[in-house]
Amino acid sequence: MKKHLYLLMLTMIIVVSSELQVPAMMPEMAQDLGVDTKKIGLLVSIFALGMALGGPAIAYALRRRPPKQALLAVVAAYALPEMLAPVVHEYWWVLLMRILTGCLAGAAVGLSIVYATRLAPSTGKIGEAVSIVLSGIMVGTVIGLPVSHFIAGRWNWQATFYILGVAALVVFVVSLLALPPREAATAGDNAQDLRNLRLPRLWSRYLVSFLTIGAAYSAFSYFTPLLEGSAGFTADATTLILLAYGLCSLVGNLIVGKLTDKHAVGVLRFGHALLFVSLGVLALAGTVQLLVLTMVLVVGLAGVTMNPPLVTRVVEVGGTGNLVNTLHTSVITLGITVGTAVSAFAISSFGDDPAVAMWTGSAFALLAAVALAFQVNRRGKVSTSEAGRGRSVEAQADGISVREAELPSASNAP
Repeated sequence: MKKHLYLLMLTMIIVVSSELQVPAMMPEMAQDLGVDTKKIGLLVSIFALGMALGGPAIAYALRRRPPKQALLAVVAAYALPEMLAPVVHEYWWVLLMRILTGCLAGAAVGLSIVYATRLAPSTGKIGEAVSIVLSGIMVGTVIGLPVSHFIAGRWNWQATFYILGVAALVVFVVSLLALPPREAATAGDNAQDLRNLRLPRLWSRYLVSFLTIGAAYSAFSYFTPLLEGSAGFTADATTLILLAYGLCSLVGNLIVGKLTDKHAVGVLRFGHALLFVSLGVLALAGTVQLLVLTMVLVVGLAGVTMNPPLVTRVVEVGGTGNLVNTLHTSVITLGITVGTAVSAFAISSFGDDPAVAMWTGSAFALLAAVALAFQVNRRGKVSTSEAGRGRSVEAQADGISVREAELPSASNAP
């Protein structure tokens, strides 16, 4: 199983590297395309918007296709606009290609998660399987920005697009040969996937995902000014600290994946508490280097690493359908965007101090903890992993399928 999951992880690495390639070379692109840096920054926002809106639309269009066929179609299609982006030397053309790659990237993430649930040997292993695939996000975050920056400096910004496009094609070919097939969802499964989106308890779990990832990114986006400005680290030291942050995220993700299937709620509670405390310490003691270094690494262990239990809790209620899980990816992307935007607004309103962003992240973490507590305690009992996965998903020889009759009722699941 794991070798197949690592192939899906490679897809995630490429997608995340693509998302980070523009921030890594904004000055070079602005100068070469004859626009200001603000317009290049729009390429980052438009990519995220494409992931949030276009991903679910593509997943819905591919809902009748087998998961392998759907994912490989998206990966192959993704490679084309990625390699075509530098062909026309005009800003509007690059903008259009970034919209397309963003849409396809959102679909690729959602479909990879769905495929991971179908490759899990049992429902009790879904969290571990998803964590392996999602570790590609951490690896892509660690290597995507510095590698793109290096390539742009060594050759030019266009080279990063060509290289990532070719890498996507290589992953496509290897996946075509190596990934095991799984049956397409039936008409009944697709109808249930749509019906699940009307479940209030599914949207309440989406809310926890939105707030949790918003907490991590509202702070992470301002780590550099905190480290270099408030704490007084050098630029080289900051680079090493951010690299260590990425490595902590990778390790934390794998640890969380091992715990998720039996302790999803407990992991989230502990993670929210760590985020709330560590970001609060960063806000209060941002000038104390040792404390700042320690807390940044703690955020790495307890921030985006909570993705596996978030995905697992969504699967428990909404099943493993394309649309439910791709929309979950959109919600997470929206959390990143809103968390960063709220921090930016707070900083502009309360002074140009990165500590404000740390308070924002801490507030998001507190809200996530409250939302989770409300869901878990509404009926006075936990209704996630401990309440029994078998009610919402059933392991089969060729994957995981959702049965309408086994979905938890509103009376026994939040």
